[in-house]
Amino acid sequence: MNRKTYLRLMLALTMTYGFLIAALSMLGIGDIGLVAIVGGLVVGLGWALSSVVVKRGPTP
Repeated sequence: MNRKTYLRLMLALTMTYGFLIAALSMLGIGDIGLVAIVGGLVVGLGWALSSVVVKRGPTP
């Protein structure tokens, strides 16, 4: 997986997560705090690992 594909995947995941939290909040479904915490950790770890997992270009 190259860097551009991974970053696009992370952007899509982040947007989906935001939409999910907004939809759950609008519908008034309980335990949204737990969903927000778990999802935030997953998305945050994904962004943190984006520099570790993705191969970088050749170093000069």
